[in-house]
Amino acid sequence: MADLSERTIFLQAIEEENLDDRLAYLDSVCGDDKDLRASVEALLAAHNGPATLLDHPIGSDGSRPSPSHFELGEPIDHIGMQIGPYKLLELIGEGSFGLVFVAEQEHPIRRRVALKILKPELGSKEVLARFEAERQAVAMMNHPNIAQVFDAGVTPNGRPYFAMELVRGLPITQLCDKQRLNIRERLEVMVDVCSAVHHAHQKGIIHRDLKPSNVMVTLHDGKPVAKVIDFGVAKALGEKLTNKTVYTRFFSMVGTPLYMSPEQAEMSGLDVDTRSDIFSLGGILYELLTGDTPFDRERLDSAGLDELRQIIRKEEPPRPSLRLSTSRNSLTTIADRRHVDPRGLASTLQGDLDWIVMKSLDKDRSRRYDSAASLAQDIRRYLNSEPINARPPSTFYRLQKYARRHRVALVTAALVGITMIFGTAASLWQMSNAISERNDKDAALQAATQAKAEAIAAKQKVEQFAENLVKANELVVSGQSHADAGRWASASRDYEAAVTIQPSYYLPRVQRAQLFTRLGLWPEAAKDFAMAIETGASTSQSQWWGVPALFLYTGQNDAFRQISEQRRDQIVADTTHPQWMLLRDIAVSSEAASTEDYKTFLAIALEWLSEQRSAGKPPPPGPPPGRRDHGEGQDGRSGRPPRHDAFGRVVQPDSTPRCVCQYITAMVYLRAGESDAAVDLLQKAAQDPRWPAKYLIHAPIALAHYGSGNVKQAREALDRSEAMLLEQLSASGERPLNGMVSPWFDQIEGLQIYHEASQVIGGTPSSLTLKLDQRRAASLKLLKGRQL
Repeated sequence: MADLSERTIFLQAIEEENLDDRLAYLDSVCGDDKDLRASVEALLAAHNGPATLLDHPIGSDGSRPSPSHFELGEPIDHIGMQIGPYKLLELIGEGSFGLVFVAEQEHPIRRRVALKILKPELGSKEVLARFEAERQAVAMMNHPNIAQVFDAGVTPNGRPYFAMELVRGLPITQLCDKQRLNIRERLEVMVDVCSAVHHAHQKGIIHRDLKPSNVMVTLHDGKPVAKVIDFGVAKALGEKLTNKTVYTRFFSMVGTPLYMSPEQAEMSGLDVDTRSDIFSLGGILYELLTGDTPFDRERLDSAGLDELRQIIRKEEPPRPSLRLSTSRNSLTTIADRRHVDPRGLASTLQGDLDWIVMKSLDKDRSRRYDSAASLAQDIRRYLNSEPINARPPSTFYRLQKYARRHRVALVTAALVGITMIFGTAASLWQMSNAISERNDKDAALQAATQAKAEAIAAKQKVEQFAENLVKANELVVSGQSHADAGRWASASRDYEAAVTIQPSYYLPRVQRAQLFTRLGLWPEAAKDFAMAIETGASTSQSQWWGVPALFLYTGQNDAFRQISEQRRDQIVADTTHPQWMLLRDIAVSSEAASTEDYKTFLAIALEWLSEQRSAGKPPPPGPPPGRRDHGEGQDGRSGRPPRHDAFGRVVQPDSTPRCVCQYITAMVYLRAGESDAAVDLLQKAAQDPRWPAKYLIHAPIALAHYGSGNVKQAREALDRSEAMLLEQLSASGERPLNGMVSPWFDQIEGLQIYHEASQVIGGTPSSLTLKLDQRRAASLKLLKGRQL
């Protein structure tokens, strides 16, 4: 080692806080030179002479410790030691000037804290002042990402301490790698760190030793939470932290070299401000993104003091995206820790992130971010895909520097270039015109060819559609013939072929659905009806009567809501003409409309029922049957003036049986919440001996009794409904498809309302499942061509 002066050795030795490290350093540099060793030790002894904390600070009991309390090197059995209300449990680390313990506070509240005590081997006035400065610095701040100070005092041995929030976590780089946080998550944690540092700056505090080990991160509910700790080398900006000035020695470096700003390494009269912390934040961000520090760790460890300062002050670290290619760790390992594809990691860092990091690490502090908040804001802009403020040195700036160095060569090159540009411009212009004309002709030819090809394809498509439509209609007619003749399997095959040929044609699906309803294959029929609606089928024809009940029974809820809405619109659009079957489809469920809508429909139904009753009365006295008074506009049958619809057409009398109209009106009564009126009208409908579907009566009566609170009568009506439905299903099973007593929609409506009553009254599903399964099995055999 080159000969060093006493002063140089002394300045380096006092930076070694641990006594063993300091002695090892003196052994290595002094060697056998006893005089040099003695001189340096004398300087150290003078420097580390006994001192009191800020001229005997007041202890927790109001007394001042004696000077003997500050003797250096005094051994202490810390574990289990009681310091005021705190009991030391374990040593968890060392700060810049203190030992950090986990301690349990016993009163006034019971909790665990981190207790930091001045190291026993340190006792100079400057160290004591720095420790007091740290205590005051942290106490001045109140931020969720800065470890909170709870208490401060002096140990029985006269060493200052303070109790602060216990942060159980890992350094920011270790936790991010351990949890495999991706780039976005790491940047979000970094925003919190910047926010904490900005808060400290606003309080007038510079940390001056920001590094990963001073940014602890823990997981709260799976979310990383950062805590900035160890303000042991903090410096006040606008005021003194203590009553004693914390004096930074001339030619003394404060901080960690790997994250130290150039002005800190300068060791000159240049003052250190908040932008030094910005540089350190950039170093942490650099390591979070790349897995390495801006400067090579091994090189700095092996470098001497002067070389180390030269590296920090003069050498530019590589951009983060470029550093990945020279990292000691494999690219796969780095990418895996960041939960990204190795091939996309470098491209992720290129551009904005490179600019943000390099702006933070700029040697010229005037070109760095002016505050930690500005750095956090730029990171947020990147996360929000917004333009960032960080920019590399502009092209104009670089060209200006280059032009000053090569002025003559640039002037000559510019003259030659201008001459060549003007000389080739005319030729390029003429060539461009020729190429443009040729391209226009080629484009026109290609457009015409493409249009012709599209026209041919469209024609072929139309022709194929028409051909398929004809074939599908032929198959539908054939299927109807087979169905009328009882050849169910053949009818099903024809309908299936028609659907296959023209899937977007609704007619084959509607016809096949009609076949399925005749066979009692309710799910298959509902599926075909639903597909027909999706392909544009109109639902106003009579073959769609009962389909809402079918949708509801088979669980086709979307299709049920769609057709129910159509039914409501059709009735409201024309209330002058009775549309009993449409109203019946709505009344099949309380979900088809609101209670208010049902009250409106009830008024319409009562008006229709009244008109039907009037139409059945004998004509009033008037002209003889052979004479008609055309001047009065009567209809010649009842003597009343004929009704007209919205288009002026005469409305013909409705042919729906009165018992069915009474049943439908009673169902609307039920849905409108008028249970007693519903029971009365249902019983009237049941008195008509000509109505073959009286089995529909009892399930609604059961619901009405239950709605009125007559549970016993409701259960009796529900039992009668079950018995009559079983009788109806048995009759259908004995003579499938021949001699059906009532239409298929009566059966599906009866099953649906009985199912609803079973759920409401008994809380159990329908008990007819076994019978329905037997009937379904028989129908499926018919479709396969095997007779029962």
